[in-house]
Amino acid sequence: MVEALERVESTRVVEVREDRTLVLPKEVAEALGEFSSEDILLLKTEQGILVTTRKALMNWALDGIGDALRESGVTLDELMESGAEIRQVIYDERYAQRSRT
Repeated sequence: MVEALERVESTRVVEVREDRTLVLPKEVAEALGEFSSEDILLLKTEQGILVTTRKALMNWALDGIGDALRESGVTLDELMESGAEIRQVIYDERYAQRSRT
């Protein structure tokens, strides 16, 4: 937890209304960028709650996938090609039999 706290840039108090609505401080909303209410995610971690956007989470996940591909030596082109081959096998299994009957 100490390591996580060392990376904290700032803290803000969030108002929680009686109906459990969270009110984000202006600077927090600005830091999140353009978003709608459906884009905000609250992620429970070992250290507490992380507030982020759907877009930021997706970018983090895609970065992780890219890192894993680079570590395994697989290129994006190879991944795309193998996906096309797999889709063709699935298509053939599902629809080739129908065309023969």
